[in-house]
Amino acid sequence: MRRRTLNLALAWLLAAPVLTAVGGRSVFAQDSFDLETALGTRMIGDPDAKVTLVEYFSLTCPHCALFHAETYPKLKEKYIDTGKVKLEFRDFPLDQWALRAAALARCLPAKRYPAMISLLMEKQASWANVADPLSELLRNGELAGLDRDSAKACMTNDKLLDGIIAMRLVGSQKYDISSTPSFLHDGAKVDAYTFEEFDELLGGSVA
Repeated sequence: MRRRTLNLALAWLLAAPVLTAVGGRSVFAQDSFDLETALGTRMIGDPDAKVTLVEYFSLTCPHCALFHAETYPKLKEKYIDTGKVKLEFRDFPLDQWALRAAALARCLPAKRYPAMISLLMEKQASWANVADPLSELLRNGELAGLDRDSAKACMTNDKLLDGIIAMRLVGSQKYDISSTPSFLHDGAKVDAYTFEEFDELLGGSVA
């Protein structure tokens, strides 16, 4: 039953596009898009850090926004910036606008990706809960340095959208991810959300 429910949700996510691709060539056009780079690992922290955390998130998830506002800065300060932990971001879109926003973020260079995720989380209420999410996403894309044509082409790139959905499927099928945010600690799913819970979890790992 759970698989059936997930498949229905994915079918809805991949329903008829809500955007229309713009005319003219773009660096993000489907025939010239570097899909491997866009779908590559997005991570913050020392690549050689002893401990790996993975966050499965949806950009329209209020709990994810709260995590990024309250817990993430403390984790970053104590564990990530000090080289003890690296954090990998993995998409788990819960609706179509989360999917489009994830695609938008992945069109940026990897080094600018974490800042874009923080921006979209911080401004979530101003773009995810409005009548015209597209206009607000395009505005956020411009703040990050993407022109409107490139941002639209990015959010309508079928192969990129399919790749993000595939990432969600792996999370669901391999790691039993069913809600966001969810976390893996060195490959195992963990029940943690607050900084105090992560502090207790990571304290022994990085000692």
